[in-house]
Amino acid sequence: MASIEFLILFLVVASFLSYFITKLNAFAGSVVAIFATMFVMVSLAAYGFSATLVTDVLYLPGFTFEFTYLGAYFAIIVAFVYSMVSFFHPYFVGHYKYKNAYNMLFLLSLAGVLGAFFTNNFLQLFFFFELIVWTTMFLIPLGKSKSAAVSYFGFSTAGSFAMLFGILVMFKEVGSFDITAGLVSLSGTNAIIVFVSFIIAGFAKLGVFPLSIWLPIAHGNAPHPFSPVLSGALVKLGAFVAILALVRISPASSLITAINLPFAHYIIALLGAVSIVFGTLMAIREDDAKKLLAYSSMSHGGYIIVAFSLLDTVAFAGGFYHILAHALASAGAFMAIAAVAHRTGTTKMSELGGIIQKMPITYIVYLVAIISMAGIPPMGGFISKWLIFQAVIDKGLIFIAIAVFFGSIGSFLYVFRPLAALFLGQELPQFKHIKEAPIIMLIPMVIITLLNIYTGVLPNQLLGFINKIMPELGAYGPLVIDSPALTITGNNGVLHPALIAGMFGVGVVVAAIIFFLLKKSRQVGLMDTYTAANFIHTEELLHYSVDFYAPLERLYEKHTSIMTNFYAALANKVKEIGKLAKYLFMSKYVEVAVFWIVAILAFLLWGEL
Repeated sequence: MASIEFLILFLVVASFLSYFITKLNAFAGSVVAIFATMFVMVSLAAYGFSATLVTDVLYLPGFTFEFTYLGAYFAIIVAFVYSMVSFFHPYFVGHYKYKNAYNMLFLLSLAGVLGAFFTNNFLQLFFFFELIVWTTMFLIPLGKSKSAAVSYFGFSTAGSFAMLFGILVMFKEVGSFDITAGLVSLSGTNAIIVFVSFIIAGFAKLGVFPLSIWLPIAHGNAPHPFSPVLSGALVKLGAFVAILALVRISPASSLITAINLPFAHYIIALLGAVSIVFGTLMAIREDDAKKLLAYSSMSHGGYIIVAFSLLDTVAFAGGFYHILAHALASAGAFMAIAAVAHRTGTTKMSELGGIIQKMPITYIVYLVAIISMAGIPPMGGFISKWLIFQAVIDKGLIFIAIAVFFGSIGSFLYVFRPLAALFLGQELPQFKHIKEAPIIMLIPMVIITLLNIYTGVLPNQLLGFINKIMPELGAYGPLVIDSPALTITGNNGVLHPALIAGMFGVGVVVAAIIFFLLKKSRQVGLMDTYTAANFIHTEELLHYSVDFYAPLERLYEKHTSIMTNFYAALANKVKEIGKLAKYLFMSKYVEVAVFWIVAILAFLLWGEL
């Protein structure tokens, strides 16, 4: 029987083992990472679903762990993403300058994640939170962008210290770092302070507006096999912290009786809605596929925040299911982009095209992932968004409902662009000889694709596990699900996912029959029809990924950079302060030294003058 302590120590030992093995052979070190993450994932799945994980501590004195269904749910999802992504390591790690550090930091970050999800002590939560921040900060620049690491570290550290401030305020009132005791005992002004502190920490880690500017920078410049982990796994720690604030702390505030929602939660829901819209608009105009998916993560983080702000059983179920659905879809999409980058060396959509014939399986993986992201059946994203829609409509939140629907429609627009730009269009000469992704990379991508479909067709078993989390959040009843009938009951209707999937399946079969039985058209070369008898002299004009949504982008191109400009101005001010501090404290000029000597003497002799 596995224990939480054993799994954490196992990952720590495996991380150092992989460091030395990778130093000798990058492929062998990556194999260690694969087996380590697979072992942890299987152990969590085997003992987590049955609530038999041991919490006893033998070798880590002072640490305390507690099994909760909430922690187990997050841990299993994150460990699964880690285990799938590790299959990419043999093809990427060997190309990094500090390849031996990559596998070590990768496994240490997973150890930090497990500790954060299962600890029952706020100081230890901060410790594991910081372990994740520091390991990730050193992993991101391996993608050869130091500025991306600085951006990530700045926002994550701000979130960390906001959470630490809240923890100290809580300790002052309660006298304990125990998570359960602290959350239950808070009241008054201190509850509001802790609530805001944890919301800041959660938003910074999840990448929700207005603390979202680091997402495209970090995701877009991180090593290709680490981007799926950032988006599909690590940002979910922010959701975990935000849930603690929104559901377990819930400070007293004036109730908006029309919607039966506290004012503080309504404000948080509005921020989530803004994140949905902002992320969608920015993703539509992005040219780099990884940065586009990063903005998508910002938008989907908004869905999660909206769900848990509503304090409703159906909304909670939708929020938890969206955490799973987005983890699978985002990981699948990022892995497909990583596979394309492995074969082509770029993720720029304007530099790619026509590789569907060379990489058909990768194309299907990306296609299924974006269908789930867009909330289209029969994928898991449809189930989660349906539940969130139900809760928002039931509450009568008009503006938030508009944002939620806009985000779902807009998500189809932006995720379709890489599909058309990377895989469709004309085949570029420089990519005529590329091959499908290696079989070791295809295995995890196919597994994630099948799970994307499974979560959309048969969600009841997973929703049954989510129902076990509900009592840990307070007086919230379980979501009504009928396992024999395979139905889900929302606030305003009943959903039959298997029936919907069956209808889609019949449609696909009918379309296939028509396609294969009807007389085939004569195959005509793409260039024969595309140019329409005109002479085209530049490849850019042939590639329709350039200015893909130009008419739409013109409507808001002058208004989407508000937050970017704000943080850029803030960064410039910080640099100016830094230059001033450097001049005052580290200058070599004589007059500065004289100034400080006079100032210190004046301070010491002040009482005698």
